Amino acid sequence: MTFRLALALVVVSSSFASAQRVSFPPFTGKNGAAVRNQLISTVCDTLDCVPATQTTTKNKPDWKKAKKAQVQSFITGTVTKKGLELSVFNKAGKPSSKKTFPLDKAGTLSAKNLQSAMEMLGVTLDTASPEPTPPIEPAAKPVTTRPEPEPTPAPEPVAVKKKAPPEPEPEKKSDGAKPRFLVLEAGVDILNRSLGYSQVATGNLRDYNLAAFAAVKLGLEFYPIALTGRDDVLAGLGAEFNISFAPWLSSGLASSEERFPTSAMRIDGGVRWAIVPVKSYPFAIIPYVGVRHQSFTVGALSDGRRLDGLPNVAFTGLRVGLGVEVPIVPQVLFLFGRFGAVPTFSSGEIISPAFFANGSTLGLEGNAGLAVRVSIIELRASFEIANWGMTFTTQPTDRYVAASGNDRYLGGNVALRLNF
Repeated sequence: MTFRLALALVVVSSSFASAQRVSFPPFTGKNGAAVRNQLISTVCDTLDCVPATQTTTKNKPDWKKAKKAQVQSFITGTVTKKGLELSVFNKAGKPSSKKTFPLDKAGTLSAKNLQSAMEMLGVTLDTASPEPTPPIEPAAKPVTTRPEPEPTPAPEPVAVKKKAPPEPEPEKKSDGAKPRFLVLEAGVDILNRSLGYSQVATGNLRDYNLAAFAAVKLGLEFYPIALTGRDDVLAGLGAEFNISFAPWLSSGLASSEERFPTSAMRIDGGVRWAIVPVKSYPFAIIPYVGVRHQSFTVGALSDGRRLDGLPNVAFTGLRVGLGVEVPIVPQVLFLFGRFGAVPTFSSGEIISPAFFANGSTLGLEGNAGLAVRVSIIELRASFEIANWGMTFTTQPTDRYVAASGNDRYLGGNVALRLNF
């Protein structure tokens, strides 16, 4: 022990010549128990230390217990990042002295700092005003009680986070494709329209034939379940909307130069479900259901004249069918097609009091084609057909008499699609 440390102990000893008693409540903070034990081992060789179990409640100073144990001062400590904050309490409230001492790498006081702490305690405790104690009968000199040092807790084990093994990659289709969640389409329909009748009993019905006309086609498919990242059978469940229109057409008689404004339009909307039975081979079966509206209108001239005997049509019905996609080179080249029926709710002017008061219509539609896909871009070419078969219930006295009619649209389509 150095001369200065010995001198500090002499000072502390002389300060407590009057048998002043102290107590060390448990220190708080990391490694607090170790530095408390260090101080107790040094100080209590000289001072009269009372175990903290007799002077504290829930590890806090209890002045009622202190008075009973004749303890005049509490020495408390808190370990912070800056070191040991040592405080001396001679009464409840604010400490009479407080000072911070740096700790070494082991979390304890160096010899120099321990000496400084002893000097601080010696001065502080020497100036404390002990409460008067009641006279007691002469008795044997109290035996200095040295509290048992608290065991230094072992360092808390630090959990070593093991490196997790890499998660297996999710199973992919053999072609590496991900489910589409959005498809945008733009193209052109090139069609022939032909309207005719069978078993005509009156000579006032006019057939119609338009050799070829072009219509703009726009389409959209949306698969909300695929958008969530799922790659199962439900990922192919979605909605579709398609429109084909040609408002710039004109019609006329071969014997006249007059041209009647003409327009064609087809709208489809509904639900489709692209089901891939075997993921390793992306062959898709696509049932669909929805509504179709298809119209062909030959309007009047500016003076109100129309083509006599030629009804306008506007078919609206339930669209039900089945489509397929058959890969030739997966995700690059494939065949596609569909076939469906359209039970019709209404047919427009052709089945109305203006032409045939009673009748029914059934539509059939289909296509077949080839597609080439590179990344998100897809080019399609297909053969297209839509046929509306009509049956009429007439009387011999009706203005127009025929057993049936047929409105057919035959041609092809070229389209560019973007798959997201």
